[in-house]
Amino acid sequence: MDSGCKRAILVWNRRSGKDKVCFNYTVKKAFERIGTYYYFLPTYSQAKKVIWDNIDNDGFRMLDHIPKELIKNTNATELKIELLNGSIIQLIGADEFKKAGIGTNPVGVVFSEYSVTDPEAWRYVSPILAVNGGWAVFNFTPRGQNHAWQLLQQAKDNENWFTEILTINETKVLSDEALEEERKMNPQDIIDQEYYCKFIEGAGAFFKRIHECVYEATDKEEVNHKYQIGLDLAKTMDYTVITPFDLTTFKVLKQDRFNQIDYNLQKAKIEASYLRFFKPLINMDSTGVGEPIYDDLWQKGIRVNPYKFTETSRRDLLVNLQLLLEQGKIKIPNDPNLISELQSFRYTVNEKGRTRIEVPEGLHDDMVFSLALAVWQIPQNPTGIHTPLSHLLSRDLKDLQVKTTSYE
Repeated sequence: MDSGCKRAILVWNRRSGKDKVCFNYTVKKAFERIGTYYYFLPTYSQAKKVIWDNIDNDGFRMLDHIPKELIKNTNATELKIELLNGSIIQLIGADEFKKAGIGTNPVGVVFSEYSVTDPEAWRYVSPILAVNGGWAVFNFTPRGQNHAWQLLQQAKDNENWFTEILTINETKVLSDEALEEERKMNPQDIIDQEYYCKFIEGAGAFFKRIHECVYEATDKEEVNHKYQIGLDLAKTMDYTVITPFDLTTFKVLKQDRFNQIDYNLQKAKIEASYLRFFKPLINMDSTGVGEPIYDDLWQKGIRVNPYKFTETSRRDLLVNLQLLLEQGKIKIPNDPNLISELQSFRYTVNEKGRTRIEVPEGLHDDMVFSLALAVWQIPQNPTGIHTPLSHLLSRDLKDLQVKTTSYE
């Protein structure tokens, strides 16, 4: 880029120092040409954490790459640095960029983690850079064949763009032993994506083969079937969800999803489902507000199995559901809300390279956790036709009545 190239894409593996390189380049260019420089990250909080507050393994702050003697002023709220020569470096969350309607004329921009950044920000600044001769650098690790992958394909055919893909084989930022530990803790798709820069469609999706497992469900109970229920209770604006699972057929029935209902009414609905499905075991979230409801249900003689939610226990539930879906062992309702929730669960990788299972902020996960509780610790295979004791007693009473009438 020092030779005149104005556009660059760096696809480097996780923890390879993308931001350290790009931030230093921004600082260098800010001294060479007076102007405004934007450093984009997906969100404001990431901009603050990854750059403004960042301290590396050697205890060196990212901002200390700018000599203190050359800084005129800093604004921690706006994440803005003003240099003595008049240049301004500003960190920006791309998610807030459109709302803020920033109208400054940047002469250089970096898009960090562009594969998970709103591409609208680039569409906004691109024509500005074209007019003022400014530059742009995009760095990221792959997230499937999305807008970042598309930009890379376009750039490969454009001699005015520099592109580079570096994997763990080139950067060597992890030892063989450390990489082997990562393999033990993460799915192979994530290893290929994060460390070998492979553009794998759906690599970050936690649940696979969702659509292969759907069927047109009903909410009708069968008297000779055996059931288990999963119960996820509402917290604030969430939903309470009751999920009946047919142990005889391994099919999930239609879920009962509701919110903003008094706890007494919720308990009444739970008890009604319990009686309707022939008094099955109910696996319920007993965390927080669930604990007193569990106590009340237990005192009524309802068969409830409390399940305390922790980071580990949540993961166990989700992994169990994941395996059942991937192996095609269960059928789930063809419900757009349920399918949407399942698709929203993603593997995310933090700054330390550790994966977590998360749902994007603002989305619901109640139907999935209720489903996961419904299929928790089910047998290896369907139970087959089952005749409830109450049905047997009813039949025996009828036989007795027939025999008594005949005797008389």
